[in-house]
Amino acid sequence: MGLEQHITWEASVDTRDRTCWPPFCVLLGEGIVVWRPVFTRERLDGTAVDIEFLLIAVIQGFALATLAVDAEPILTGEQAIYWPYLLAAFVLILNFWALAIMHSISFISWPFDLVHTLLYFLVGFVEVASFSQITHPAGWFAFMLVFFAVSGVLYVWDLRMIRARRDGYQGDARRRALYAHIESWQLGEVRLLLPAAVVFEAVIVAVIVWNPALILEGDRHLLVIGAQNVFGLAYLAMILRGFARRRALIDACVEATA
Repeated sequence: MGLEQHITWEASVDTRDRTCWPPFCVLLGEGIVVWRPVFTRERLDGTAVDIEFLLIAVIQGFALATLAVDAEPILTGEQAIYWPYLLAAFVLILNFWALAIMHSISFISWPFDLVHTLLYFLVGFVEVASFSQITHPAGWFAFMLVFFAVSGVLYVWDLRMIRARRDGYQGDARRRALYAHIESWQLGEVRLLLPAAVVFEAVIVAVIVWNPALILEGDRHLLVIGAQNVFGLAYLAMILRGFARRRALIDACVEATA
């Protein structure tokens, strides 16, 4: 069967009963239909964002479901002492979700970056795996160290994506202001927040390896997870403020275009 037979066929005699709707196909002649791909920048940008939203929803939806299952002994009161770990895991999901949405509406566009999505899957895998340790403090902190380290790789890659799209934000002062906010936020995370998180978790893991009694005995690990919760909630508040500012900058760009 030739290529022409794959992309053309005889339509019904009554061509008013059409299954061909522009711009997805064209009529070459009486009853002859040719399907063609439609590539516009707006369509491709929309497709990239749709894939990103789908990816975020799947990963974080699975993470939330996994956490609900792993939290059963805590929720039933059998191991209520680990409530702070459950809170830390839930805050982690909120932060991941909010940041991913913030990134999606800011710089995700065509060309689609496959490495970015693969790194998302890797970070999501470590995140979900860490939830299996919410009643095992040593395992929790070890997985948190890996999580923040892998997240650092993702954020460095995202910074590369942001800078590759810089030219698209140079049209006017409002677009330049939006780009400045996107880049400065990402730089702050890459240079300060993620390194601080990695160092914090690395110190905890090192202490557990060399002198586990210092943290694990006497429920002193609750002080550590408490500190992690304080930082996690503070970071969530910072994300909410940053998102409000980012949304205002995006709205200004939309108004300038309209």
